[in-house]
Amino acid sequence: MKKTNRYVVATAGVVLHLMIGSVYAWSVYSNPIVAETGWSESAVSFAFSIAILFLGMSATFMGRLVEKLGPV
Repeated sequence: MKKTNRYVVATAGVVLHLMIGSVYAWSVYSNPIVAETGWSESAVSFAFSIAILFLGMSATFMGRLVEKLGPV
């Protein structure tokens, strides 16, 4: 692997972890969203459930793609 590609892969990994971390920080965001929008807590929590569902589904497909194509 070329040296410049290592930095691209490392940067992409950090960005990915920040994006995934924002999903798991949902408990910090949920109460202010409920207060601001007036939606029920269950309706707001449904969005978190959908996000986790798609996170798992995309991991399955993207994992296969990464295995096939390899890193950058």
